Amino acid sequence: MFIDQATADARLIKKAEYSACTEAFLDCRLPGSVPKENYSLIGPGVTQSRSQVINLREPHGFNIGAAAMPNGITNNLHIHFTAEVFLCLRGEWLFRCGPNGEQATYLAKAGDVFSVPTWIFRGFTNVGPDDGWLFTCLGGDDTGGVIWSPDIMRAANESGLYLSEENALVDVASGETLPEGQSYIKPFPQEAIDELRVVSPEEIRRRIVTREERQFSDRAVLDSVLPGHGAELAPIIGYGITQDRNQHPAITTPHGFTIEWLRIPVGKTMGSFRIAEKMVLIQTQGQMRIDYNQGAPAVTVEMSAEDTCSIDGQIWRQFTNIGEEPVECLLITAGDQRKHPEFSPELVQAAYEAGLERDAYGYLVKTGLIINNTLLKV
Repeated sequence: MFIDQATADARLIKKAEYSACTEAFLDCRLPGSVPKENYSLIGPGVTQSRSQVINLREPHGFNIGAAAMPNGITNNLHIHFTAEVFLCLRGEWLFRCGPNGEQATYLAKAGDVFSVPTWIFRGFTNVGPDDGWLFTCLGGDDTGGVIWSPDIMRAANESGLYLSEENALVDVASGETLPEGQSYIKPFPQEAIDELRVVSPEEIRRRIVTREERQFSDRAVLDSVLPGHGAELAPIIGYGITQDRNQHPAITTPHGFTIEWLRIPVGKTMGSFRIAEKMVLIQTQGQMRIDYNQGAPAVTVEMSAEDTCSIDGQIWRQFTNIGEEPVECLLITAGDQRKHPEFSPELVQAAYEAGLERDAYGYLVKTGLIINNTLLKV
């Protein structure tokens, strides 16, 4: 498959193109929760506002968004039905888990990745600088929305905001009414809250990978052995695209997607490859060029820190650090399964000659150790 320049440009979401919605959720008018910004970069996420701008609506099997709010502002307790993963890009964020936020807490800092279990209440507060920023990844194309803490729902109703059965905000205070035949969502019953499982601080800690805990491999991809190459990977959730059989992710529960850190040293590249699954890159540091189609036809985009880029399945792509500091970005790839990157034939041959090839399961091994079973093939 090939991609043209217009399509490649449309799938690159520059930071300047992010569009905030300040009334995306039911608690958007409550004291201590104003102001806050919600971004829907790929898919709608869990926004409850019809006015939310969605940069790329194409289904990916997951949703990408972001949240920003000043110091001291809180996103109140709520439940998700599908995976919710946070990347703390900047600042410090205090997360609370449990019906009253009492079961576990965590202070996230820049570079931390936190996967919150489904069907538990969670909320978070910006306890750092005003320019704090969280990227989010939510499982599924349809996340099912969220369940709010009953106290928050009642307070929001008193402010004039309600939720329709379709999980959309209805601003009664400004004269909006329910669509015909629908009802308002009622507060979550206390008996159902009492039946929710208790989450321990130890369980929460096992679902966190700090910046310091990342474990990169410099032999994670086939072309890493070649001069001028040298991309490194650190699996976080699931096995992703790494070809290093000794790498294991910190978080293995199903999410509907895998996440790993990609790091490319200054002046280095990750050679042309493709995978069957859709992939999204969230860049956190550096300047990177993506070259598509193995140069024919030549299609190129450039990413900077905080940009997001979606790459469709089966598209050839090459990543090159064109800046003066290491590139770092998150690779988010659809599906829980391990992915199998296919490198260009030229790179496969060059790697073989340089002493590296793939075994029958796609993991890397020194050249000459593979048994050729041609006599057994039918």
